[in-house]
Amino acid sequence: MSVERHAPVARQLYILLPVHNRREITLRFVAALAFQTWRDFRLILIDDGSTDGTATAVKALLPTAEVITGNGNWWWAGSLEQGCQYLRRNGVADDDILLLMNDDVAIGPDFLARAREELAGMTDTLMLARQIDADTGKEFDYGGGIKVDLKELRFAAAASPKEINCLPTRGLFLRWRDMVRAGGFRAHRLPHYLSDYEFTLRAGKKGLQLRVAQSVSLGVHTAQSGRSLSNLYHSSRVRRFGLIFSRRFKDNPLTWSIFAGLVASPSRKPYLWGKIWFHFLLTAARCLYLPVKRAEKH
Repeated sequence: MSVERHAPVARQLYILLPVHNRREITLRFVAALAFQTWRDFRLILIDDGSTDGTATAVKALLPTAEVITGNGNWWWAGSLEQGCQYLRRNGVADDDILLLMNDDVAIGPDFLARAREELAGMTDTLMLARQIDADTGKEFDYGGGIKVDLKELRFAAAASPKEINCLPTRGLFLRWRDMVRAGGFRAHRLPHYLSDYEFTLRAGKKGLQLRVAQSVSLGVHTAQSGRSLSNLYHSSRVRRFGLIFSRRFKDNPLTWSIFAGLVASPSRKPYLWGKIWFHFLLTAARCLYLPVKRAEKH
């Protein structure tokens, strides 16, 4: 006789919100939380060394917010791991819901209510809020679900739910038991970029489902806070080499090498490492001879 499995009912929803020196952006997001139609949530503000009064301003706007303070060295994955340790110390339940969230997004007043309702029908699942371009109103390809080719480390938008094997953590809902099952973040190896992809790839390999929500969406402001190859050449030749190895640089070859070492098969790692460092040498050469690129005026 088969036994039908029902999704558990969550006691609490915790919002893990890492922030660093973006006071006004953070306050806009917290103001949106204050207008949620479903109010039974706890905001865990993970303030990683802000010097602009972010935490004080958030507490003034939402007095129930709980603040964890870092020294500026946690970065994204480290901040989320600190948030998880805080919950573990304070009695989080297996069926409680976590929301991993960026502050530079726009959400409607029914965001949490819709998410809680949709996730209630799922088990063993990481659910990403559907990603919408906040400026154009257009949905990202399949709402933000990603298909990764681990043989070539190529990332593409998933064309269907079955193709999703990776998700960002910008608006990611999951139960505490599933965070534990996935094993949390490897902040000591990947403190910032690619930490979300490594975490969700690992979660999928451990049997958890990766889904994009149907009824829950958020607006993404596509202006990037970090540096990538697209804007590296706005800096001077001397400064470029320091930026390449910065944790804020999306194409940092050290970060990519560690990522490849964590997610690729043993037989594929030497090829991928060679590919990563070959591209790095090309980038280094461009850093030497390309002139400073002037910002375009609009």
